[in-house]
Amino acid sequence: MGNVAICFIESTVSFGEYVQVKRQKRIEHERIRTLIPRYLVRLNNSDVSITTLNLNGVGVDSQILRMLSRPLLSGQTRVQVLYLERTGIGPEVGATCIARLLSKDKNLKEVSLAGNPVGSLGAMAIASALEQNTSLERLDLSDCEIDDKGIEKLAISLKSNSTLQYINLEGNFISSSGVYSLLRCVYDTSSMQSLWESNHTLQQFYGRRSIYSQSFPETAANRQLVLQLGEILATSNRRYAAPSSSIDIKFKVKRTAACKILHHKNQYWECVEGMEERLFPHVIGWLVQYGN
Repeated sequence: MGNVAICFIESTVSFGEYVQVKRQKRIEHERIRTLIPRYLVRLNNSDVSITTLNLNGVGVDSQILRMLSRPLLSGQTRVQVLYLERTGIGPEVGATCIARLLSKDKNLKEVSLAGNPVGSLGAMAIASALEQNTSLERLDLSDCEIDDKGIEKLAISLKSNSTLQYINLEGNFISSSGVYSLLRCVYDTSSMQSLWESNHTLQQFYGRRSIYSQSFPETAANRQLVLQLGEILATSNRRYAAPSSSIDIKFKVKRTAACKILHHKNQYWECVEGMEERLFPHVIGWLVQYGN
């Protein structure tokens, strides 16, 4: 068990990698699963040296999830990265438990649920949690059997989230309708108010793979949709010289919003031209200040 101890010293719990180096993989896999609760006791004892939990490839049942959630929800640990890829987390108990964790935990910055049959029901629960979350920056939901309904709920909920920067949705059952809902999430041009309420923090919806699939084939219309989505997200990817602080983050969000308004300037200049003369300089000044 020396390898596991070393992982703890390095502030990482990697059971999946430990299993791979053993000759009797199946036997060791079951043995590791029986030892997980023992190591989670360290979290219950508020061990702040553990900053990453890696349970990739290890079956995680409801009992283990509850044991994992208890110390994280206490707020006395410092776990910032949680990997639960291919662990068998389903749409009901598992996803609901993760959603409860995301809605309350203040330390998690990265969570990966890739390869789990979360489904749209689980995605909806996670989406509702993201409306309350104020710390998560990266979320991997690739290959989670999510269809357009789950994607649409995520898109709606992400309008209320101002911290998540990357969400990977590759390998799901998304059609052009789902991709369009993501576009509306970051760039809703139905009105000036709706654009202002769009998410101005998200920088990426996908990883390195192609987003095209059987449910979203590479057609001319879909390529145009992806191009438009990429252009809007690129607005959020601009680098700013200002240091990161709560004030500067708010400034960046305003600047991103202003850039999006200018990106769709023809429609909004018509609105501006119809304003009272005394308001016009203030609107122009705001766009100049934040729109670069």
